[in-house]
Amino acid sequence: MNFRLCLLCTFSLLLLTAAAPRAQFYSKDSATIFKLIATAEEHFSNSIYDSALHYCDLAINYSRHNNYKKGLAFALIERTDILIDKGDLENAALQAGSTREIGQQLKDSMIVAISLMQMAQVNMYDKKYDEAIPYFEKSVQHYFEKHPSRYAALAFNDFGFTYGMKGELDKKAHCLIRSIDVYESLGDGFDGEKAAAYNNLATVYYELKQRDKTIEYAKRSVAYREKAGDISRLSLGCCNLSQFYLGVNNEEARRYQRLCVKYAEQSGDESRIIHSYITSSLIASEQKDSTTALEYEMKIISLLEKNRKDPLMLARRYIAAGMAFMKKDSVQALSWFNKSLALSGSLNDKFNLRDLYYQLAIFYKDHQNYEEAYHYYVRHILYRDSIIKNNTATAIAGLEAKYESEKKDNLISRLNTAQEIKTLQIEKQKALLAGNLEEARRKQNEIILLSKEKEVQDLKISQQDEKLEKQLLQVNYNQQQLELAAKEKQLKEKQLKSSRMVRNLLLTSLLLLLIIGFFLFNRYQLKRKIQEQEALLAVRNNIAKDLHDEIGSTLTSIRILSEVSGKDLQKEGNKVSGFIQKITEQSAAAQQGISDIVWAVKPENDKLENMVVRMREYAAQTLESRNIQTSISIDEKLLDTSLDMRQRRDLFLIYKEAINNVSKYAQATEVDVIITQQEQELNLTIRDNGIGFNANGTHSSNGLNNMQARANALNGTLSIHSAEGQGTLISLKIPVT
Repeated sequence: MNFRLCLLCTFSLLLLTAAAPRAQFYSKDSATIFKLIATAEEHFSNSIYDSALHYCDLAINYSRHNNYKKGLAFALIERTDILIDKGDLENAALQAGSTREIGQQLKDSMIVAISLMQMAQVNMYDKKYDEAIPYFEKSVQHYFEKHPSRYAALAFNDFGFTYGMKGELDKKAHCLIRSIDVYESLGDGFDGEKAAAYNNLATVYYELKQRDKTIEYAKRSVAYREKAGDISRLSLGCCNLSQFYLGVNNEEARRYQRLCVKYAEQSGDESRIIHSYITSSLIASEQKDSTTALEYEMKIISLLEKNRKDPLMLARRYIAAGMAFMKKDSVQALSWFNKSLALSGSLNDKFNLRDLYYQLAIFYKDHQNYEEAYHYYVRHILYRDSIIKNNTATAIAGLEAKYESEKKDNLISRLNTAQEIKTLQIEKQKALLAGNLEEARRKQNEIILLSKEKEVQDLKISQQDEKLEKQLLQVNYNQQQLELAAKEKQLKEKQLKSSRMVRNLLLTSLLLLLIIGFFLFNRYQLKRKIQEQEALLAVRNNIAKDLHDEIGSTLTSIRILSEVSGKDLQKEGNKVSGFIQKITEQSAAAQQGISDIVWAVKPENDKLENMVVRMREYAAQTLESRNIQTSISIDEKLLDTSLDMRQRRDLFLIYKEAINNVSKYAQATEVDVIITQQEQELNLTIRDNGIGFNANGTHSSNGLNNMQARANALNGTLSIHSAEGQGTLISLKIPVT
């Protein structure tokens, strides 16, 4: 639909450009043809291709019947335009060639330029951009550069689009700006063409990553589409805008996406509807809305399966559906991948198979099936390299064909020039024989001129040959690079196999280490359990020893006293009363001993704070009844210090023995107990102001010996300083951590 507004507005004038006598004859024919083409255009605007082509054929047949070549040319132009939009590029190329022949016969530069532009468009839509560019250049240089018109604007627009597809953005922008300038200079109208030019300019800024400019020109394009009432292409413009807004303003992206679908469905054009659904799926995927993306993919697949017009696209949508299901339902994902595999395989579509194998590799990798993942990744690499190799081979074949063709053209040109020189030399000889010196000089000048042209032509041919040889060398270099890449791939595969072997060895070693570690850990656990049992046994032995030492002797004394009391009960009542008093005291001592052992065993009493409380209780029970003042002081920092059961027991029993000695023998009135810490040692000091004793004298007190034994058990040192009349000082130092 490249010429809709262009063709009809100027057709009546163009058909009447013949000489005046013939203009009157053609006026009726031109009106008839204009009416037929206008009807065809009306159907074309509504995408009713069959009806549009029917009216074009009527115009063509009418023109041929009346031998009206200019009318025939414009009917063919309209028909070519319809075929291009319909996608029938092969027939469109034939029609454009016929139009060009008629234009050359009529010597009508405009018709020739339009036909060249249409031939360029055929190649452009067929993605043969290198072949399209020469036709665009000829159409512009031949006519449109010097005759700005709606056709010129359209030619510049499509010329820019073609440059863009080759990645030459500067040339694309230049052509599009020229196109827009021409359209704006023409005033109102041509809204569809202006929309196309602004849309193409928007894509330039999109590729340059200038989103503000991109959106500005895309909106202008949509505004012109709305003005033109072109619902089908308005859908396309909204689709583009939704993608341009993505990541910039997601709300606007969704709004234009909804408009895209709305206009596509209003148009009833299945290809536009499918395109709008594809865009919607893309927008949803980018916004992490997998459910909506999947819904649109299902709609696309349903339409494609129904019409079966584009199996390649259907296979690709199967892949997209599989990708959408990968994170949700692996069974469904694999089912869609298998559908694509079956369809792509039947079509031998290397591009879809390449992408499918890559997605399957990712799928199996995510499911930790590394063998299958590796298998499909290798197949992906094979198809990728095969495509590259085929493209390279095609490029080489094309260059070689072009090289041979140009060589033949150059040879023909040389032969023609040589023949012309020979002909001129013969004519010169004839002129000399006839005595016509002026003619002979003219022929001689022509010979010299042709010789110079031949030299220039030979130089140009030599340059072309050199250029083609360079291109062939470049292609051969690319081929060598491809072969080198293939060898590198083989090397990488070997390295991969080696790395897999190393990985397997590492895994085996790791497994072996884990097994060894497991056995060592079990051994450690067993050893630790044995140590714990030994420690528990030691505790039990200590408790038994304490019970024997502390309680056993006391209970023995109680038993003996009880027996003696029983025998003497009738003989000496007073003496028995003394024995009973001793039994009471011994029982109390036994009870206290058991209480001390139980206290030492309980783990909640491991803090020094709890020990100090028990020291105060014991001092109060033992000394206060004798009016002995007791002072117990401890550094507050030591209150949270922990002691194990053995340390608590022995430390307290040493303290207890010292307090008992004060109570029984010291005749003191004051006792000071001080607990401090110096570095890694805990110091217990007990001082009284009693009568003292000779610490250097010989004594065999069990109490003092027990105190010394317990200090040694604690790896500590016990010192006793005393003198008669000077009180007693007991100092105990034990290591703590």
